[in-house]
Amino acid sequence: MADLFDLRTIAARTRIEAIIDIGANDGAFAGYLSRTFACQRVIAIEPLPRRREQLLARGYETHSVALSDKAGEATFYVSAADAASSLLPLTDLCKAEYPQVATVNEISVPVRRLDDLLAPVAEALIKIDAQGAELEILRGGARVMSEARLVLVEMTFRPLYAGQALFNDVHRELDRLGFDLAGFRTQTVSITSGEPLFGHAVYEARGRA
Repeated sequence: MADLFDLRTIAARTRIEAIIDIGANDGAFAGYLSRTFACQRVIAIEPLPRRREQLLARGYETHSVALSDKAGEATFYVSAADAASSLLPLTDLCKAEYPQVATVNEISVPVRRLDDLLAPVAEALIKIDAQGAELEILRGGARVMSEARLVLVEMTFRPLYAGQALFNDVHRELDRLGFDLAGFRTQTVSITSGEPLFGHAVYEARGRA
């Protein structure tokens, strides 16, 4: 299925100096963003230890931590599908819709606030794909967010991770931080009911785009 929102349209009119990829996994999507926005600097944030060497090999500035609104240590639920790993356990709905993402291990990872990890990066695109921790990441990163031009964030309509914030709460926080919803790049629906489960939304900085 084609993207609902082709990022090339916004890349043509938006200057981006750095990609901050929160939930970078193996770094492939950050590479796509780097090419699309003609941006060489990538800051990759990924808590799975086994991904660190891949991210460094791509030349990314790499931070092997999870992000939230408080610093410390936390249990990280490692999925059979790496990209579905999370600080939050899976819900029954997620297990039913996506049996391939079953948790296979639990590890302890360092947790940081984005504002403590990074100084503000001017003209940044911030991508957040953190499997349910999006609201806490925003709350811990207001200073860094204040310099961003674009945010690409996974938004969930029904709870796939226990205790996660859903679309309305994350949207309200982005609005409070000065971002306007520009559109959805993708949307994924339930295999059983056909109702939307999650999507990837594009936000533009109000007055800075």
